[in-house]
Amino acid sequence: MWHMKATFGLFLLTLPFLLQAQATKRALFIGNSYTYYNSLPEIVSDIAQSAGDTLIVFSSTPGGYTLANHLSNTATMNYIAQGGWDFVVLQEQSQMPAFPLAQVEAETFPYAAQLNDSILYHNPCAETVLYMTWGRQNGDSQNCANWPPVCTYEGMDDLLQERYMMMADLNEALVSPVSAVWRNVRELHPDIQLYASDGSHPSPTGSYLAAMCFYTTFFRKSPLNTNYSYTIADSTANMITQTVDEIVFQHLNDWYIGAYDPQASGELTWTNANDLQLTNTSANATESYYALDGGDFTAMFNDNVSITVSELGTHIITLIAAHCEIADTAFITFDIASSISESALQDAISIFPNPTHGNTCIVIPEGFHQSEISIFQSTGKIILQKTQLCNRQHYIDCNSWPAGVYTVRISNAFHTVFKRLVIE
Repeated sequence: MWHMKATFGLFLLTLPFLLQAQATKRALFIGNSYTYYNSLPEIVSDIAQSAGDTLIVFSSTPGGYTLANHLSNTATMNYIAQGGWDFVVLQEQSQMPAFPLAQVEAETFPYAAQLNDSILYHNPCAETVLYMTWGRQNGDSQNCANWPPVCTYEGMDDLLQERYMMMADLNEALVSPVSAVWRNVRELHPDIQLYASDGSHPSPTGSYLAAMCFYTTFFRKSPLNTNYSYTIADSTANMITQTVDEIVFQHLNDWYIGAYDPQASGELTWTNANDLQLTNTSANATESYYALDGGDFTAMFNDNVSITVSELGTHIITLIAAHCEIADTAFITFDIASSISESALQDAISIFPNPTHGNTCIVIPEGFHQSEISIFQSTGKIILQKTQLCNRQHYIDCNSWPAGVYTVRISNAFHTVFKRLVIE
């Protein structure tokens, strides 16, 4: 072989030398009575504990609060400013995201963005999670006359789901898709009461459903590994857990869970026969590291670094992209080998037209890296020299050269081939 080939393998990896896995996660819930009812944050913590995980929770949930209210609430903003949160949950007042889009764009989206900015400013490693709430049991009767789309549960729920996904997209936030799981259970198991008596707030079963969604969103683990049924029947808890697994865990990307994790990638280019340039093209990373052939890792402070390789054979560059506790790894392999014979390489290199009355073209095999072309007159004088060539085809203007026989030397660090060029 005498070509370089690059292959990439990507997977999530926690680096013991770089990142220490955090034993405990911390979540701040910002919302109102939909979060406060049945002590939702504590249920999430209990579910996590049942699976061997630890979640410390705090909350700011004054009744009826909007995101705009929270921005002017000292307690909420002090919680955010404390820092150290792994997740900060935002829950808007239950009706507002289903209002006409222009109203939502004026009364909800800007405040979600401002809260998200504050969260990331004080918590660079935190992830903002949007609490996608559900439509009211019989629609929004309070606003039905002026806004017919919310007159039914389905109409209101459709708008809530759409708007929370829009907020997530605008803020690069995750979604805990409680509404999606809620609708599935409501449609397939109408005997299960998810609502409190007011047809709006969650029953204990509804809060358990929401909590299972949050556990799966936070820890990215299947809820099937949990064994906490709260105060509801085991059969109901098992059905909800299975539904969350199918809708949330098996479709994490649908809810942007993991969408903003680091993604390692890099490109290699040759700068001469033994030197390469590694270009870091990773996404969502604040730190990057590379190592050659299993050696020590070196931090990449620039997007381009030079790497020297002198030994023949297959080599592997390991590139790690990291942000806080999450790291992704790409493997880039390339070959430097001299197993091809000089005679085979002699046949692989061509010059045409030859003989020529003027211009000619020298074609070098793909992967014959950093070739050098030298053309000699019969006297031994070099008439043309090209170095550090990466392209396969090289056009030579011979119009001003005297007729005669010339020697063409094509070489790199491992091979040298001589060809004859005739100019008539």
